Amino acid sequence: MGHETHEGHTDCSEVLHHIYEYLDGEMSPADVKRVATHLAECRPCLAEHDLDAAVKQVVKRSCHDEAAPAAVRMQIVRRITMVRLETDD
Repeated sequence: MGHETHEGHTDCSEVLHHIYEYLDGEMSPADVKRVATHLAECRPCLAEHDLDAAVKQVVKRSCHDEAAPAAVRMQIVRRITMVRLETDD
């Protein structure tokens, strides 16, 4: 796929890096519009969006009223912290 850029100067790597924020409604209206425009023009990113949305729905259905075990939650928090430290360098 590479680093394609479409109208509005949004490249694929940026869209895919923030796709879960987009899916979760955690973006500003301007960012939502920019990502939506990119998805409308870029089939590979749209396919990735659709796959991520499907995964999210399956996880939500599978884990409906269940809380994750404490050990799993701690492992996820550690991994998120590690990723943040790595990207801050």
